[in-house]
Amino acid sequence: MRLLFVSLTSLFCSLATANDIYINQIGDDLIMTVVQDGYANEFRFCATDTSDSNCIDLNGNTPGWSRGHASDDSTVNVSQTGDENIVRMSHGAGTNNGNSRKSTVVITGDENSVQNRLVNPSSGGNWGGHKETDIVITGDGNRVIHDNDSYGEGWADIDVTGDNNVVDVYQRAMDSTATVNVTNAGGPVTATIRQLGSSYQDTTSYSTSITQYCTNANGCTVTVTQN
Repeated sequence: MRLLFVSLTSLFCSLATANDIYINQIGDDLIMTVVQDGYANEFRFCATDTSDSNCIDLNGNTPGWSRGHASDDSTVNVSQTGDENIVRMSHGAGTNNGNSRKSTVVITGDENSVQNRLVNPSSGGNWGGHKETDIVITGDGNRVIHDNDSYGEGWADIDVTGDNNVVDVYQRAMDSTATVNVTNAGGPVTATIRQLGSSYQDTTSYSTSITQYCTNANGCTVTVTQN
């Protein structure tokens, strides 16, 4: 009950039409599960007390990576079924290396867009911990942007099935792991993975695994950058 009470009192939530859910969250020990079924679903989660452009811009353009409120041990699970689905999430890093933040997104439908960000709440301090993201999308016209610009460990597991897929993974962390599986049946595929060490806690540990099944006659594009 204590966890449920803390989670509910730390949320500011409003519901809009067309299956839109916007949540701004402050505090620790959050466990949230959201299920949406229908057309033009949207879910937006920000580790802030008010709306923030980190969660709004699906092009990944943000005013800076030092945004949001520190949050320890936060888990957000999102499941959507339908077309034109949108998920935008921005977690703030926690205050010690023993905390965790987890995002799980499962979508079935076409024209899906997912932006998941893991950021530091300020430019100073030891913002570490474990950041884990699991994204599974089945459908056509899929777009995934995953940014982990935070110290500590960063894990990303992304599985996309369908045509016209675009996956962009950016990780700047002490230890970065990216697993990307992309399957199509004729449309193009573009996957970009960029991994950089954290300038404050850099141990230059990177791991990338890409599995790709592409039947596009013009080929598919995969770019991996590590430095």
